[in-house]
Amino acid sequence: MEMESKRIKFICVIVPVLFILCCQIAVAQEYPTKAVVIVIPRPPGGASELTTRAVTSVAADYLGQPIINRLMPGGNGAIGCDFVAKALPDGYTLLTGELGWNTALPAIEGRAKGPDDMVAVCRINYNPTIICAKADAPFKTWKQLMAWVQENPGKLTVGTPGPWSPPDMLWKLIAKQTGIKIRIVPFDGGGTMFTALLGGHIDVGHARPIMYYPYRGTGKIVPLLFLDEARHPQLPDVPTGIEEGLSGQINVVSRPWVGVMAPKGTPRPILEKLSVAFKKMVEDKTVIAMLKQFGDDINYLGHDEFTKYWREEYELYKELGKTFKK
Repeated sequence: MEMESKRIKFICVIVPVLFILCCQIAVAQEYPTKAVVIVIPRPPGGASELTTRAVTSVAADYLGQPIINRLMPGGNGAIGCDFVAKALPDGYTLLTGELGWNTALPAIEGRAKGPDDMVAVCRINYNPTIICAKADAPFKTWKQLMAWVQENPGKLTVGTPGPWSPPDMLWKLIAKQTGIKIRIVPFDGGGTMFTALLGGHIDVGHARPIMYYPYRGTGKIVPLLFLDEARHPQLPDVPTGIEEGLSGQINVVSRPWVGVMAPKGTPRPILEKLSVAFKKMVEDKTVIAMLKQFGDDINYLGHDEFTKYWREEYELYKELGKTFKK
C-alpha cells in the first residue's frame, strides 16, 4: 500500500514536469513565428544602440524572423529593464543588456534588473573605455590633464551616462585614487553625453571605440587614455591607464559590455535557440566589417558562460559599491 502511494505521488509529480518540458520543446521548435523586439534602454547614439543595430540587421537570416530595435530611455536604463522583465517570457521581448543597468545599478542601488531578475541570452562584446577631451581643452594628454586639474581644482567638468554607470564609477575611483577634485555631470545616456562633449559643453567624457571612430582624425575631440591591458592597435599613441599609474578597481569598471537578456522564466530551449542565432549574427561577415569599421570587436559568450560571468561580476560590484558608501 505504501509502495503504491509513493508510485502515485511520483507519477503526479513527474507527469506534469514531462508535459511542461514537452510543451517547451514544441514551442521552441516553432519559435519564432513573428518578429522579435529588442528594447534598448538608452537614448539614440550610444554604443549599445550602435552595436545592437549592427548585429540585429542580419537577424532574419539566422533566426528566421527580424529583430526590431525599440529605444526606451529613462532612469539610467531602469525603465527599459523593468519593461522587459515584466514581459511574457516567450522569447519575443528581449533587452540590450549592459554592465551599467544590468550589473552596477542593481548591485549598488537595487534599481534596474540584475541576474536575480532576468536571464542571460549571450554577451556580444566588451569594449574598453577611451577617455576623451574636447578639442580646445587646455590639455592634450592625460599627464597634462592631471597637471591642469591640480592647478584648477574643481573646475574640470566630466560627463557620464548617469549615476552608478561604469564611467561614473570610473571617475569617482580616479578622483579617489589620485586626489583630484572634479565636477561630474550626469546625462541620460552615452549618446547625449558624447554630443555634449562634441559641442564643448563639458571638458572631458568617454567613448567606446564604436562611438569614437567616426570622429577620429577630425580634430573635434582628443583621446587621452585607453583603459585596457594593452594599447588599442588603432590608437598606438594613446597610453593605457596602467601605463599612467591607474590600477586595481579602475580597470574593472572601464570594460563595459553589450549583451542580450530575456525575462525570467523564458524556456531554456528558446534561450539556446537565441544564443545560437546571435552567435551566427556576430560571425556574419557583413556585421564583422560593419563593427570593425568603428573599432568594435566581438567578444561573444554563450548562454551558460555569460550567465556565470554576469553573476560573478554582479557579486564583485556589490563589494565595489561598499567602497563608495564608506
